[in-house]
Amino acid sequence: MSLPLDPLAILLVGVAIGFVVLFFLLPRYGPHYTSKLICPCCRKTFNFHWIPGATIASLVQRNYRVLRCPYCHKKSTFDVAATRVRTARSTKPKVKA
Repeated sequence: MSLPLDPLAILLVGVAIGFVVLFFLLPRYGPHYTSKLICPCCRKTFNFHWIPGATIASLVQRNYRVLRCPYCHKKSTFDVAATRVRTARSTKPKVKA
């Protein structure tokens, strides 16, 4: 005896799997980038760690983020892709010989 699969139930399972992947697996094991940013107000540098496409806001804003400076606490818009200093973190640990 097989259970009929309701389209709404299939959609609910798909959303649940997407939620787990987006909020639990990507931040922990996914591609992480680091950008070295300079605040336009106080001219101090700070690092920003980000995941491309991890939130809906990052998909809409593309490479730009509105961030608060950790030193002067003023909001500014930064181009995080142009200031990227490190490539994506590898998922496999490196073995030192």
